[in-house]
Amino acid sequence: MFGIAQLINLIGIGLLTGSVVGLTGASGVVVVVPLLTVLLGFSMHAAIGTSLFVDVITPLFVAWSYYKNGNVNIKSGLWLALGAIVGAQVGSLVANQSLSGGQMGAGFIVMIFIMAIAMWRKSMLPAKPRVDVEKIQPLTPKTILASIGIGLLLGGMSGMVGAGGGMAFLLVLILVLKFPIHKAIGTSSLIMAMTAASGTIGYAIHGNVNFLSGLLVGIGSIIGGLLTSSLANKVSEKTLEKLVSGVFVFLGVLMIFTSNYQ
Repeated sequence: MFGIAQLINLIGIGLLTGSVVGLTGASGVVVVVPLLTVLLGFSMHAAIGTSLFVDVITPLFVAWSYYKNGNVNIKSGLWLALGAIVGAQVGSLVANQSLSGGQMGAGFIVMIFIMAIAMWRKSMLPAKPRVDVEKIQPLTPKTILASIGIGLLLGGMSGMVGAGGGMAFLLVLILVLKFPIHKAIGTSSLIMAMTAASGTIGYAIHGNVNFLSGLLVGIGSIIGGLLTSSLANKVSEKTLEKLVSGVFVFLGVLMIFTSNYQ
């Protein structure tokens, strides 16, 4: 069983994770993995496996809310989901059998800084008017192959570094399959949960998922996401992007100086 301090840490990690997800729509892995390793001493493999489990819980909550409003179209996104599920299995297999904790930690730190730079750069660009597409593009052999290939790539990255790939899936659904924005958000949330579930299974086979810890973080994440939803509508997008970029840099530096990868 958990001590009081550990319980508070897990729920606190969840609250912070949900806040980042609620404000940016990105996977909470960039918060979960560093804090599990730094605060609770998780190995890199266990931290990533547990973060994937968290990335099943929160997106499912989001997907269900969109599904109730008719904004999930998994049929058209099926090939992307299929590629991502297979890719997540491959990625988790490679991570568990071929990569050391140090290699995974170094790769994760690089990913955090890349995301921080990308987020900061986006915040400095002029805002573009949003254009909602009115209907989903019909599936063709070309779009099917593109969806499978992109899904394999994103799923593989998810399996190796624990990121469910929410923002990437969202962009693919909008730019490649021409989904309307609401259906893209709902469908990408479901695909992210399915991908993370596939990766979770891969890590669980090797004993690298702490389900109880992940459940507590997931509960906190849902609460944090709900609490920040109103704030996200009041603060400008550019301000949020700068803030989140700063959070990513802080977490990356924290991992460099405090983590002892196993």
